[in-house]
Amino acid sequence: MPSIIPTAYAAANMQQFTSNVLTPVIREIVNPIIWLMFGVATVVFIYGVLQMIIKGDDATAREAGQKSMLYGVIGMFIMVAAWGIVYLIGNTVKTF
Repeated sequence: MPSIIPTAYAAANMQQFTSNVLTPVIREIVNPIIWLMFGVATVVFIYGVLQMIIKGDDATAREAGQKSMLYGVIGMFIMVAAWGIVYLIGNTVKTF
């Protein structure tokens, strides 16, 4: 039985798509955002270290410093993981 709805076939040049669209977006938008967020996480970590050093005798300030350090480390881990995911996807579609 022949199909009532015709089938349309389209050719997609994935190499051209990745080189013209995906690579510039990753290099010009995604990578700077990841680097910026990694920098923010580093600043939060350093702020926590400074709180621990400067206000070491105050228990509440020391606890706040520990939380800042923990949040900074978690943020850095997330940014490294995001960077890895971007490169994994990019290598999967041969962007880089």
